[in-house]
Amino acid sequence: MQVENYYFKSETIPTIPFFKRYINVMVLFFPVTTFLLIPAVQGTTIITVLSAVLFMILLAVPAGTNKGLFVKELLCFFVIFLTFSIISQYLNLVFGLKLIKGLVLVNKGNYMDSFFRISHFTQGMYLLIPFLIYLFIKYYADYTVMDYVFWGVRLLCFYGLYEVIFFVLTGRPGDFIMNRKFGEMDASMSQSASVAGLSVLRMKGYTGEPSMFSFTVFPFWVLTYAFKRKFDNLLFLLCLLLTFSTTAYFAMLLFHAAWFLYKKRYQQIIYVLGVLVIVLAILQLDSFRDKADSIYNFVFGEKLGGNNDSSDSRGGNIITHVTYWSKLYPLSQLFGIGFGYIRSTDFFSTLLVNNGVLGIIVFSTFVFKNLGISLPKGDLAFCYYIGLVITYFIMMATVPEFAYPSLWIYLALGYIFHRSFNTSPDVE
Repeated sequence: MQVENYYFKSETIPTIPFFKRYINVMVLFFPVTTFLLIPAVQGTTIITVLSAVLFMILLAVPAGTNKGLFVKELLCFFVIFLTFSIISQYLNLVFGLKLIKGLVLVNKGNYMDSFFRISHFTQGMYLLIPFLIYLFIKYYADYTVMDYVFWGVRLLCFYGLYEVIFFVLTGRPGDFIMNRKFGEMDASMSQSASVAGLSVLRMKGYTGEPSMFSFTVFPFWVLTYAFKRKFDNLLFLLCLLLTFSTTAYFAMLLFHAAWFLYKKRYQQIIYVLGVLVIVLAILQLDSFRDKADSIYNFVFGEKLGGNNDSSDSRGGNIITHVTYWSKLYPLSQLFGIGFGYIRSTDFFSTLLVNNGVLGIIVFSTFVFKNLGISLPKGDLAFCYYIGLVITYFIMMATVPEFAYPSLWIYLALGYIFHRSFNTSPDVE
């Protein structure tokens, strides 16, 4: 079966091999979000600056037939963004939009400023950069980029493990990379967990916080099953467990349930259930019960019961923003009040208020069109598709950070797999 080769039709152009090598180096730094090359300028992370430089090079030099495809898709992005922007701001003027105190605004204060807020433009720039990264990988990367992506995640995990060990030994955070601040607040949030009487730093690496670490690592952990990367599988699994993130745990359980069903390992499911019964029985012993209860209460009990600050904040923000959206005029409910206006603790209510129902439809269509990418039936197709679906729902429920490169890289990898699966011996 021959893979459709609709990219790289002009391989003799010397810039294309350069682009491939440049992109490979660039993705090594995709998880780094708490370090800025220019601390005084927000958004100047390593991958952001590298992608901006590569974009200027792309505009200045010949880059094959893919340059036209790249520019065409980028123009489509601008048309959609400008359409939403113009319509939402026009509606804000017509209906006299009022911003209420309960909203989590990107730019705190200035509740009277409802027309073309400055955050509308700054957040738009933050969206543009990961979209450029997506396009570069989609049109100019090849299969070798996978090794660099996995190395990027490995380095993140190694740094996260260093932080955890340093905290256990010293009782204080050991993050020496972070130099980014949001106002007076550090971009890196060191959160400790009291587990079985031991104070442990929740894994975050240089993504800033445990939830973002989970969001970054999870989809690539799923891919380790398709590529049979046992070392990466165990490393990523250990680090995901050390986040003590309820969302990460649910996502991993959901994937494993789907994986066992896909592999028709019904007998293994029985074995797993048997082991769980034995473990639960052991945990009922007095010597283990207190430790087990403390772990459960921290990871699940308090959050599920609504007694956790994170769950309280997330649930309260969702209710506040959805209620606010429901009281908007119908046209504003369709188009939103403007991209980048609010930033809730989940992407669903963030997108709903900022871009309305149509914004959710456009974003969801953009993500789920990757389910139509032709991949061989087997482990790769299953892992890529299920990883995409679960990651989407993680983002909608718990992660408002649309600008993190991990999602956009994962989306672009679908096209790499489409072009390369017939020549890759490591994928079933």
